[in-house]
Amino acid sequence: MLKSYLKIAYRNLLKNKVFSLINILGLAIGMAACLLILQYVRFELSYEDFHTNADNIYRVTLDLYNGSEFIETDCETYGNLGPYLTEQHPEVLNFVRFYNYESIEVKVKDQKFIEDRLYFADSSAFTVFTYEVIHGNPTTALSFPFQTVLTTSTAQKYFGRTDVVGEAIEIDNKPYQVTVIIADVPLNTHLKFDFLLSHTTVGKIWRWYDKNTWNSNNEYTYLLMAPGTDLAEFNQKLTDLSISLKDEVGDERFVAEPINDIHLYSNKTFEPEVNGSARTVYFLLIIAIFIITIAWVNYVNLSTARSVDRAREVGIRKVMGSGRSQLIRQFLLESAIISLLAGGIALTIVQFSLPVFRSITAQPLSLSIAHDAMFWYLLGGLILVGALLSGIYPALVLSSFQPTTVLKGKLRTSTHGRWLRQGMVIFQFATTVVLIIGTSTVYLQVNHLRNQDLGMDITQTLAVHTPSLGVPDSVYISQLQSFKNELLRLSTVEQVARSSSLPGLSLHQLGTSTGIRKVGEDAANNSYNYYLVRIDEDYASTLDIELIAGRNFEPGLSNYEKVLINEEAVSKLGFNSPEEAIGAKITYYWKHGEPSIISGVLSNYHQRSPKEAHIPMVFPYTAGGSYLTLRLSTEELPNTLAEIKDQWQQAFPNSAFTYFFVNDTYDQQYRADTRFGQIVAIFSGLAIFIACLGLFGLSSFTVLQRTKEIGVRKILGATIGQIFRLLSYDFIRLVLAAGLLALPIGYFVMQNWLANYATRIDLHWWIFLTPTLLILLIALLTISFQTIRAALANPADSLRYE
Repeated sequence: MLKSYLKIAYRNLLKNKVFSLINILGLAIGMAACLLILQYVRFELSYEDFHTNADNIYRVTLDLYNGSEFIETDCETYGNLGPYLTEQHPEVLNFVRFYNYESIEVKVKDQKFIEDRLYFADSSAFTVFTYEVIHGNPTTALSFPFQTVLTTSTAQKYFGRTDVVGEAIEIDNKPYQVTVIIADVPLNTHLKFDFLLSHTTVGKIWRWYDKNTWNSNNEYTYLLMAPGTDLAEFNQKLTDLSISLKDEVGDERFVAEPINDIHLYSNKTFEPEVNGSARTVYFLLIIAIFIITIAWVNYVNLSTARSVDRAREVGIRKVMGSGRSQLIRQFLLESAIISLLAGGIALTIVQFSLPVFRSITAQPLSLSIAHDAMFWYLLGGLILVGALLSGIYPALVLSSFQPTTVLKGKLRTSTHGRWLRQGMVIFQFATTVVLIIGTSTVYLQVNHLRNQDLGMDITQTLAVHTPSLGVPDSVYISQLQSFKNELLRLSTVEQVARSSSLPGLSLHQLGTSTGIRKVGEDAANNSYNYYLVRIDEDYASTLDIELIAGRNFEPGLSNYEKVLINEEAVSKLGFNSPEEAIGAKITYYWKHGEPSIISGVLSNYHQRSPKEAHIPMVFPYTAGGSYLTLRLSTEELPNTLAEIKDQWQQAFPNSAFTYFFVNDTYDQQYRADTRFGQIVAIFSGLAIFIACLGLFGLSSFTVLQRTKEIGVRKILGATIGQIFRLLSYDFIRLVLAAGLLALPIGYFVMQNWLANYATRIDLHWWIFLTPTLLILLIALLTISFQTIRAALANPADSLRYE
């Protein structure tokens, strides 16, 4: 019996080559697209899974309030919070603190680089987290000051080998001993690093650091909790603790979150890296479901539409003694064969597409799927589920025909079956219209952000890391000023400015303070988080930031008692206008408790991407800074860079020369949105292609069924245009209905997506009308080939045997 089923299935595939090709190709593309998206989703959902204690690790964050007004949540908390919680709460088994330490010069002999992925960490890092130790003893790795842990790639980079335990490495001009080498930190973690430095070193290098006070929230605090700890109950304890510490922390509130939730659900200030988005992941998962569903719908539509053709076969089989269950098994086997063939083609498509998909998503997806067991489970599942879901309905329909009816030629397509096919076509095209609306909106939003007035000009600006020479004393400042003067003598350098940070860089490079307010004002009335960037007198003019009130820092004079602020800070400090702020004193203390005087007000500019709101900023003066920013007057960069490097080597021969272009670094903030738009566009195109495949097959079959009707109409005088309208009307009606259904869905989805942006586009009517018209045009082009071909055919050919 099985042999007979296989033979019949094989004959049917060959007999209906076009429909078989449409089914197999549509299913193959749908499976491949679904598998690619699932690879992406699996990686995003796998964050922190490699930690043995992942389910019991919480990170404590800090909710900031101004009175009862919630401001924002800071990922960093106080250095003494971890030890305090461990002592006071028995469910807290252990803690570990990570203190960010970026843009630091590291040296080993002639090897010297500026590094960004360094953290001070407690020795408990290896107890709370799970890292693969290659060399050394993790129990004592970070127990004493000036010890460091390196990853294998970092050890190779500086020493050319990994067995370097006991070796010395110079970090920010201080010698550290290498105690442990670990494998490179997996990419599916929010906390990536190349160096861990012993936390006990912090108090040795920074005199201001006091681990027993509540005056500095600069550290990530992770807690290892007892299994079964209730998060809601523990957070209530943290709230109670915050209230009891009101004199120390004001209105701030401690909140714990599971480490597994950080990557997709945490979007707080001072995150270790830009996190992913649960909305993006689940939106792409929905796209995957839609695409594979569209492919299965195509199979169901074409199979049920061809039911009339196979009705006689069913009738004869039933007369010959076949039971309904046997017929169902036969048709399910045919569906399984088609699904299996499609799975093989999908596997080939995935293998060839993975490198491109990996490049677009910027994810470290494995290029080899041979040893990925989960991938094979997913592929097998899609083949099996596809065979059942797409085959069961046609099997039930075809096996239900009555032999007496079909053999007399009285079978008619049921109204129920016609409505089902029409509903499926509407679903297909409504889905594709929503996807096109999404693609268009993402593109327009990203383009809107890129073209937004940033309040500054960062084109043709080059940033150079200043050298790590220890404490910025008068000698260092003199050296830096001399270097700046030499740069200004270059014909291609127009301006040079010094600063502690630059637009687009990590928030970690900004100082913060919730203690800034007008002198004499009650703290309860103003506890906003102010961001600090130290600048010199040339910073505003170099980046073309407008001074809208007051005076800039004055060259050649002592400016340390003065600060500049931006418009947002003017508002937060309670001034009615920028002019009113000039000359006022604020509690940013520059020396021995002396308040600073507001000298000038800068216009708001986007320190971060325009998708975020303006932040209140205070600009103290510096004669040093971490960066020199050069405005260039030429696009002949190689020669200019060579001249700048020559000047650097003369001024700082023992320091690494590191540079970047400010606009390139700033543009990295748009990459996640750009990638999301590209992914949605690609899979929207695939969804449209699969839907059009089905529409082509359905229209071809419809034309085939109405061939004799077309012949009669032509003999009676119908024109080609009339026949085209006749055959196209039903499909056009369905596509228009799909468009109308998609419009409110698309509007709702994109309104929710745009709600994440402080600066966003308006959803104009044409954003929704254009995709509907585009789908209508594509549908017309898809069915026009078959309908015009039928309309041009000689009616004698179709009526010859009547």
